[in-house]
Amino acid sequence: MSKRVSRNVVRKVVRQESASERPVRRPRGPGRAPTYLVRRLSTYFFQIRPPSNLAASLPSCAPIRVRLGVLPHREAQRRASWLGALAQTGFSQWRCGVNIHTGDEIPCSDVGFPKGDGPEEFLANMIAFLETAAAKIANPPPWPDFSPDVLRDIASIQEAVLIEKEVSKGEAGNPTVLARADLLRQDVWNRWRAGAGLAPGREPLSDMLGKLTEVADRQLAILERTSVAPAGRSATSRDLGPAKPPRQSPEQPPADVPPTVGTSSAPKFGELEDEYFELRRAGGASESAISTGRMRAATFKALVGDRPIDCYLPIDLQNFVNELQYVPLELSREGDNTEELRQMGIHAAIAKNKAESCYEPLALKTIQDGYVQTVRAVINNAVGLHRLRNPFEGYRVRWPDNAKPSVKREALDYEKVDKVFKLGVDSGYLDDAMLGPLCLLSSRRIGILPFIRGSDFDRKHGVDIVRVNGIVYDKEKGMYKRIGYKTEGSLRFFVLHDFFRRIGFVDWAADQRDNFIFRLLASTSDPGDVASKRVNRLLKKGGAIGMNIEVAHSLRHGAKDMFIEEDLDDEATRLQMGHEANDVHGNYGQQSALRRKQCQELAHFELPKEIDWSIFEGLDFEAMASKPRKIGRPKL
Repeated sequence: MSKRVSRNVVRKVVRQESASERPVRRPRGPGRAPTYLVRRLSTYFFQIRPPSNLAASLPSCAPIRVRLGVLPHREAQRRASWLGALAQTGFSQWRCGVNIHTGDEIPCSDVGFPKGDGPEEFLANMIAFLETAAAKIANPPPWPDFSPDVLRDIASIQEAVLIEKEVSKGEAGNPTVLARADLLRQDVWNRWRAGAGLAPGREPLSDMLGKLTEVADRQLAILERTSVAPAGRSATSRDLGPAKPPRQSPEQPPADVPPTVGTSSAPKFGELEDEYFELRRAGGASESAISTGRMRAATFKALVGDRPIDCYLPIDLQNFVNELQYVPLELSREGDNTEELRQMGIHAAIAKNKAESCYEPLALKTIQDGYVQTVRAVINNAVGLHRLRNPFEGYRVRWPDNAKPSVKREALDYEKVDKVFKLGVDSGYLDDAMLGPLCLLSSRRIGILPFIRGSDFDRKHGVDIVRVNGIVYDKEKGMYKRIGYKTEGSLRFFVLHDFFRRIGFVDWAADQRDNFIFRLLASTSDPGDVASKRVNRLLKKGGAIGMNIEVAHSLRHGAKDMFIEEDLDDEATRLQMGHEANDVHGNYGQQSALRRKQCQELAHFELPKEIDWSIFEGLDFEAMASKPRKIGRPKL
């Protein structure tokens, strides 16, 4: 045993000594050159990130992405490499302009590469330049018959670009190129000068590069007239004879180039919008929801344009989002400046907000789930109906930083709830008086409560409950209505607190039989929306802060806090609030509904003492339900 232990100790010591003497592994050399290629399903995209000095000057700078189409991988890589070389050259000119010049104007070639008066304009021009280049690469003309001098110039330019590309990588670049960059630049210049037949001389390096830039400008002018040359091969001085155009395999699909607005036969966004909202109306969507959706679709047409669907590019959706962060919130709702903003127009309002930040912006959640989701829904519907290509498929939007962050709703304190309840009782209207207590003590969404009928009241496990159906019949209008439930769990029965029986509300409500207990609410076009607005007015009058923080839905949050304070178990809280089951097993047996003990606890828990519940005793519910509403919005 001791001999064995000694061997183990020796092995351990030897391992440690050998490890200490082992040479440290050298880090790997520079990685492979970037591919600039991104694939989404079967579609390839060219993608490149703007340099850090350019991105730092922009409020939000997403990667540049250009659609290449459905291509073989090798062909997509060829096109992406060519676009990458063009983009890197354009960014190099930007860096030279920023480092050398003090003014705002970015000096660039008059031909070929883009220019701009500022970072945003330069980036927009660069995107347009790359999209044009991609279209030309997709449909190249026959290879032009360049002269030997032209081919020599092109080869010199390509060598110079490769040198500057490695230098721009910094420490990640090729160490040989980095150590001898000046010598390599000098060699490129000498060989080009000798081939061009210039008199020998010793010009400063800056003059050499300047002259080489002039050569590049001259050759770019030739390329502009003859279109972009294929990027699959590099032109050298050996290519003296006429070159043949590249051969394409018969299996290769045709180039996917977006058509122009004048040549496209696809329907416009406005036409697709009409189809989408007609389908929503036929499916039972409320007029308020349709009106809101049309407003958001109109905003997209105003900021991006009403074009045929195949004329949109993914960058259009990003530009739409970038502008939305400056859209004043009051343009979409009633406010002190609403009329002034509408007369000003959305473009002028955005420009003013960009310069002065004088209007409250849209919330990020509104941009995501409201505006962008509406645009995607219209286009997705068109893709299914007309078998069109989705121009925004697979595109990941970069959300702006200037948008207002989403806020979380908060429960109301009991003192404020007490004040709101008194205001509701004093109004003399049944909905103002009873919607608040029903929402707080039942924890159900306020959009369901206006659809409760007398026949929905029942007894189970010795307590009062309410069952609501997804479809209800309106006897006065002689038609069926779909209630505004969110999930199927919302249709599960919920327990009424014994308080409602003590004040006589349950007996009166049950006597209504098949009639709605909130008669006036049920007669409106959107009872759920009207109910929420009426409770919000009472909350505002009672001192709630609003701002989507203390609103009608806050009563539901308060109910959950109240259940927690009363030590109700999580399952009882979830089922009472109408949430879905946690897993598939929750849909079987009694786990799908409240059990007897849970019902008893929900019906008899102690009410908050901070609220004066005595104000509901002795109310004439029939008179309050029959009291007609005054025309016009009540003054707060």
